[in-house]
Amino acid sequence: MDQHQLQETFTDVQASLEDIQLKRKRTHFYQKIIWGITGIYLLGMLFMMSPLFLPGTEFPLGNILAKAQPSASNPYAQILPLAGLMVLIYFSTSFFIQAFQKFKTQEMKTIAGMVQNLFPSLEFTQGASPPKKEILSSKLFAWLKSENPVYNFGQLRSRSREVEFNLADIGIIENDLSNKATDIVMQIPLLNLAVIMYRYVFKNLVSNKLQENLPYSFRGMFCWLKFQKKLDGHTVVLSRNQGIKLDRWSSFKFREEQEIYLEDPRFTENFIVYGTDQVEARYVLSTSLMEGILELKEKYDNSIYLSFQNKELYLAVKNENGLFSFPSGNLKNIQVLNELTRQIEIGLEVKNSLRLH
Repeated sequence: MDQHQLQETFTDVQASLEDIQLKRKRTHFYQKIIWGITGIYLLGMLFMMSPLFLPGTEFPLGNILAKAQPSASNPYAQILPLAGLMVLIYFSTSFFIQAFQKFKTQEMKTIAGMVQNLFPSLEFTQGASPPKKEILSSKLFAWLKSENPVYNFGQLRSRSREVEFNLADIGIIENDLSNKATDIVMQIPLLNLAVIMYRYVFKNLVSNKLQENLPYSFRGMFCWLKFQKKLDGHTVVLSRNQGIKLDRWSSFKFREEQEIYLEDPRFTENFIVYGTDQVEARYVLSTSLMEGILELKEKYDNSIYLSFQNKELYLAVKNENGLFSFPSGNLKNIQVLNELTRQIEIGLEVKNSLRLH
């Protein structure tokens, strides 16, 4: 990217970036205040209700607690604290949502302007439908099911019909054991309040960034494009970690796959490969291609996943902050723009970098 163009774009959005940083700090402050107050209220409510669940136990301020229990003269003792909690959450959340929406709206407009100025040959869309069909077709996420929620935070498309290229910033939520257990716990009195305290209060109080409170199993870049090689099966390249083999084996969806053992020690140290055909996988993963994938990993400095099948290439790169949103920290430096540009350019260079001819 031309540095002069980068500097011009940064100058155009500098005032907006400063305003976004101010709005984000204000919203973050509201987040801590409202959830701090809500947390104190929840603890107090739990303390008031504890004699109902632990009868016979002596508590400090026992006389006051006794007066707060349901009786003929006070039949609404249990309902009033819950009603108070609902009112508190409603108003506190309303203030936070208004501030958060103002911040996110300006952030989205600023990012859209930056991307369109820097990459005029591409179409940038915010609010597009998630590319769920392509994500499922990629076979990159063994745990993914059709009912799992998928979110799209922005998408780039090539304008040329001859060259098909798409790059999206996505988030996927897995209905894993942790989420299933949470759903069960949420139906148990007192325990459900403990879950709320942890997920929506404690995490928001100690976090240094704004929380969407969505437990993404994957958040980051997802690209898909066509290449000229015609493949009969599929080959999947995954960043090596402890859970990959277990996820692949336990999914029961890829029984036709086999692990591909390659001779490049540096590549096998970083990646694990699965495919439907040993010969075809070695044909796809030539020495130059493996070198290109290693270079991509060094450029991204994060977990990357690739899939080759038919004439399609799928690429996913983990990015907890997301691609089309500003990272936490200082936004007054041109480095923010450099980082966004770097990630998009690497995505655009995937086809040439991997020498898919």
